[in-house]
Amino acid sequence: MKLFFQEYSRVYRQIINDVNRILKPYNLTSVLWGIILYISRNGTAKASHIYEYYCMDKGMTSRYIAKLRQQGYVSYVEYNGKVKKILQLTDSGNKLFDEINSKIRNHEANVLSIFSNDERVILMDMLEKLRIKTSD
Repeated sequence: MKLFFQEYSRVYRQIINDVNRILKPYNLTSVLWGIILYISRNGTAKASHIYEYYCMDKGMTSRYIAKLRQQGYVSYVEYNGKVKKILQLTDSGNKLFDEINSKIRNHEANVLSIFSNDERVILMDMLEKLRIKTSD
């Protein structure tokens, strides 16, 4: 009998390794990409939103954000001449997002092509149920 955790870990690692191969030429990892993706989807974000969403360590999240700031992909929002601790993508970050996102979405479509549309909906529902159950 197959064990859920073992099978899930194998699939997860394969997917992450594929994504990391796509991101390597950009000097990014799947974790850094996740932060860029989160900010892009939400427009702006606080570090706390990111680490809560991805269940990440606060210190590591800060280091990842610092790396993205150093690379010029994210910056803090300025309001009335004052810097707020709210992150946004820079122009460079938006361009990078557009370029990489199409590659990631193409890879995602290829991986999910083995499923029908109905199966994809079921899969996403099942993943959401797992996420909710594991956040107990």
